[in-house]
Amino acid sequence: MQISKLEMRILLGIAIVVVAILAVVIVPRLAGSAPAAQSSIARVTQTPTPSAIATSTPAPAPTAQTEQQILDGIVTSTVSVYSVLVCDSLKQYAALSIPEIITKVLAEYPTTGLSDQSRQIMAQRVLTESTAKSCPEQSPRVAAGIVQG
Repeated sequence: MQISKLEMRILLGIAIVVVAILAVVIVPRLAGSAPAAQSSIARVTQTPTPSAIATSTPAPAPTAQTEQQILDGIVTSTVSVYSVLVCDSLKQYAALSIPEIITKVLAEYPTTGLSDQSRQIMAQRVLTESTAKSCPEQSPRVAAGIVQG
């Protein structure tokens, strides 16, 4: 079975989105919690009083991200980086339905830390927010496809 140029381009676009998703999910876990790093920077730049030094407590340990936080992070970063690519792909592959695109993406590229339902929501949100940001003319197609699928 040969893969057409169209299918190859779709898979390439999907691969880029998946790399971005993995970067958002894995890199923060390896590097530590961003909010904790920001709070320690804020503490360093403040001029503490002697009483503040004596009574200061250590920063709370970073907590694991909830599935919703992971989902929000993936959607935000993917849309900010790849919305134009998503829009270009939607224009190039106008023959494919939105449910077909979502199914193909989710079947080929699993994400870690998300349930199947959250993965479906993630794909829908990325499409919806990307079209709103970079190609509003595609928004009706995406909205109708999401309702349909």
